[in-house]
Amino acid sequence: MATAGEFTFISAVRAAEGVRQAAKAAAFVTYGFVQANLAAYLTALEAADNAFITSVNAAASTAGAVGFTVPNSGPSPGNVIIGDNGSFALIFGQIATLGAIG
Repeated sequence: MATAGEFTFISAVRAAEGVRQAAKAAAFVTYGFVQANLAAYLTALEAADNAFITSVNAAASTAGAVGFTVPNSGPSPGNVIIGDNGSFALIFGQIATLGAIG
């Protein structure tokens, strides 16, 4: 189950994707397979993707450290290092943290 912060982030990404899909659909209707409209169509697709990326980055910045919900009680373990032994050992000493997401 998602926390309130995670739910807010998911909702923001869902809304941004809806806006992107609507913009792409409108651009496609304008394009209509007319070669003269191709450049404008491609520009509109890129603008829609850029707006989506900007929105998701803003939502991720607002969310902060969403996902650090374990443990739910007691002291915080800090950053969790995934795969520190066996066949899942870290490659070249790289550590996975939430800072790498945004």
